[in-house]
Amino acid sequence: MKDLRTAINSLGILLTIIGVVMVYRYSPLNESVVDGGGADTDFGAIERKQKCRNQLLKLGVYLVLGGSFVQLVSNFLPSGSSAAA
Repeated sequence: MKDLRTAINSLGILLTIIGVVMVYRYSPLNESVVDGGGADTDFGAIERKQKCRNQLLKLGVYLVLGGSFVQLVSNFLPSGSSAAA
């Protein structure tokens, strides 16, 4: 890519896409409901899995915000700047 502005904007779009996919994937809406369990249910494992999913969901939100910010920043760069300069 010749134009630094285009490269930064593309990076922002890519970060936003990855973040949106992560938010969708780790959303509580996409998780099967636990029915209360039985005597042999490992609630510790369920809690650890949920904690991991929540952390990945937060990471996805931060990627969306970061990607949007990078896109915004690219709008204020001069259009003639290049990566070689």
